[in-house]
Amino acid sequence: MDQLIRGLISEIILENSYVISIAVRNRNKFEGWLKFELASKLEQQGFTDVFVETSYERRKDRYDLSFFKENDFYCIELKTPNTNWNIPGVKSCGKPITKNINTIISDTKKLNSNFGIVAFVLFPIPTSSDKWHSYFYRIQKNCDLQIEIEKNCSTININFDQKNNNCDLIVCSYFSKIYNNWF
Repeated sequence: MDQLIRGLISEIILENSYVISIAVRNRNKFEGWLKFELASKLEQQGFTDVFVETSYERRKDRYDLSFFKENDFYCIELKTPNTNWNIPGVKSCGKPITKNINTIISDTKKLNSNFGIVAFVLFPIPTSSDKWHSYFYRIQKNCDLQIEIEKNCSTININFDQKNNNCDLIVCSYFSKIYNNWF
């Protein structure tokens, strides 16, 4: 299921490259918009009871998305963390991405479920750069997840302006089940 979610997010990005280009140039997060696009794709796939911003049981927190496939309930925590690497044509940013990565770690620990999926789009990334790998490994280590870059991440390269500047976006998804559940 996490692979399907990653595939649907990748489709959305490719189908809406002009919208994504605006977000990339300005380093604007686009999580709110992506939630509704993904909800629409899930309904088109035949999933039922697709909801955006569903309450957790007995908690005031909310899932970004939830849906049923047959009798199985799934929930998704979605993030669109932006980076601070210098890329020609992209607005400069001096803010570290540490807080963005910490929210992914926090959502993973909060969700911690066999049917919980964490998905994120990390952007902008210099083309063909592996700078982002350290953040992936930090998530993996802090959450004790059995995930791998090759199995849980996809790279999308987009041209985001009239000057043919481009960058990569990394789409990652994984089940949030933590294997060493000691916290």
